[in-house]
Amino acid sequence: MNLFQKSVSLLVLLLLISGCSQDPLDRVQREGVLTVAMRNTPAAFYEHREGHAGFEYELIKGFAQQLGVELRVVRSESQLQMEQALAAGEVDMLAGGLGLTLDRMQRFSVTEPLLQTQQMLVYRRGHFRPRQWEDIPDDAGLAVLAGSRQAEVLRVRQAQQPSLSWMQTEELEVTDLLKLVEDGDLDFALIDAQDYSINRFFFPRVGIAFEVDAPVSLVWLLPQQPKSSALSRAANAYIQQIQQTGKLAEVRDRYYRHEAHLEYVGAPLFLRHVRNRLPRYETHFREAAQVNDFDWLLLAAVGFQESHWRHNAVSPTGVRGLMMLTQRTARELGVNRLDPYESIEGGARYLRSLYDRLPERIQGPDRLYMALAAYNVGMGHLEDARRITQSQGYNPDLWDDVAKHLPLLSQRQWHRHTRFGYARGNEPVVYVHNIRRYLEILEWHALTQQDLLEQLEERASRVQLETAFSKVSSML
Repeated sequence: MNLFQKSVSLLVLLLLISGCSQDPLDRVQREGVLTVAMRNTPAAFYEHREGHAGFEYELIKGFAQQLGVELRVVRSESQLQMEQALAAGEVDMLAGGLGLTLDRMQRFSVTEPLLQTQQMLVYRRGHFRPRQWEDIPDDAGLAVLAGSRQAEVLRVRQAQQPSLSWMQTEELEVTDLLKLVEDGDLDFALIDAQDYSINRFFFPRVGIAFEVDAPVSLVWLLPQQPKSSALSRAANAYIQQIQQTGKLAEVRDRYYRHEAHLEYVGAPLFLRHVRNRLPRYETHFREAAQVNDFDWLLLAAVGFQESHWRHNAVSPTGVRGLMMLTQRTARELGVNRLDPYESIEGGARYLRSLYDRLPERIQGPDRLYMALAAYNVGMGHLEDARRITQSQGYNPDLWDDVAKHLPLLSQRQWHRHTRFGYARGNEPVVYVHNIRRYLEILEWHALTQQDLLEQLEERASRVQLETAFSKVSSML
């Protein structure tokens, strides 16, 4: 080998060493793109009419922005497919409902937990409900995702309960398991609370049999390195930052705040009407919203609060129709309040007129909430409450401050000094509160339902359920 050949060989060797030791973060920043494989589920990442969304999608997008690079999401059909892509170097990271397991700790670099969530065994309401592991029949149809934290828990449980057996799948998703339980094709599934919470609206017949004392730590996965990589350290620093600043809690609240609302009295009725009544009027809510520059879901929430979407509703005070207009207001608007479509159009115009009449200095959500309060109690009473608010040293342009003083309109020592007199001032406060929580549930529903149903139908068309599972037999 001559000197030139030796020089070339040495240069190639140095390049190979340099390439092998290069930190993933260097390449990500040089290329300007962070490539992440994600599960395509409502609990993690999904597409809707306005783009991409999802709890972990927003977090990983924030991480990419902090690195100063673009985010490229690779949609994965299963956790196994995601792990194969990372092992092959096709992506930089994995995210999306990934529970920490011993196997993943051995094969990948794992971040600090984003959060911890409980596990639960779910069943079909109205059928046999086990209260503990020992209640599960030996021949029961129990399923989990292969390679998941739930599969790991079952293996540990089997050592204590050798008769336990289950099925696992690499082809399906948690939503598929829930649908199979809902339809009676599976008896039970072991899932985490995060997945159950965001999906249970779609599967009302699926209930919790019992909670499992084995928390799941949700993590992100990166390529395994001899020592912690700069990309891994940056991801951990970002997770610590969003936990400390409250950003993680704020994003989770945006996607899961419907949880609390689904528990209040009346929620089951609301959810039934979303499925059964709202579709009759959706087109008209959309049209009225477009003309009057409102979110159609807001108008739908107002309509439910007013009449439960009943076109012939009547109140004790004489307001009638789907949007519960007074006779005087309907006459001024030129609408037949008993016609549901005219009622929706009239209600939208009336709300717009109230919104536009408010002082210009009231902006943002405060302006909307005050317009809604005026829809309920009247603009005159709202102005009386704003004057009282100001007289007590509070801000009459902030809804939270006005809401504290509206109930005073029912007390004589206060309303006798106002222009419009007595009013049941607590009602508009409750009215606005209810509309806000109805709206939050409707927004969540609108963002997730279409994508979820399309996913289920698409997978059902190409997956043979009888071959989608492999049996993990009992140890007996």
